[in-house]
Amino acid sequence: MFCRNCGKELVGSPEICTSCGARPMAANSFCSNCGAATTPLTEICMKCGARVAKSGTSTPVVSGDVSPKSRMVSMLLALFLGQLGIHRFYLGKIGTGVVMLVLTVVGWATVWLIFGFIPLAVVWLWNLIDFIMILAGSMKDKDGKTIQTW
Repeated sequence: MFCRNCGKELVGSPEICTSCGARPMAANSFCSNCGAATTPLTEICMKCGARVAKSGTSTPVVSGDVSPKSRMVSMLLALFLGQLGIHRFYLGKIGTGVVMLVLTVVGWATVWLIFGFIPLAVVWLWNLIDFIMILAGSMKDKDGKTIQTW
């Protein structure tokens, strides 16, 4: 990550840039992804192609290893539709979302054979672990970024 005020590379996600003393994402002179110079009207960095968030916008600027996905939305999806894996689809984890969905369908389709309780129990436990991880702020999206923004 680079400071949007002075363009210096930052280590971690500091609140204040150690080079210029400003909040790293408060200005609009440099790209936060690659450090290339930008103008106040720049929307896409011409060097790296990253979207340049404008200062003063209502969209939260996320940095480093923090996902732009909402923790509240993830939590509510896991709470109400977790058995179907919908929260995993929201986080971009399509493969595991499909696995949860298939296990749920197979479980409910075979529940009358008693066998169906096994996949349903697996999905229930999996969803409970996901829900706790989302509440704790340790769940990650498909890019490995932590879901922290409420």
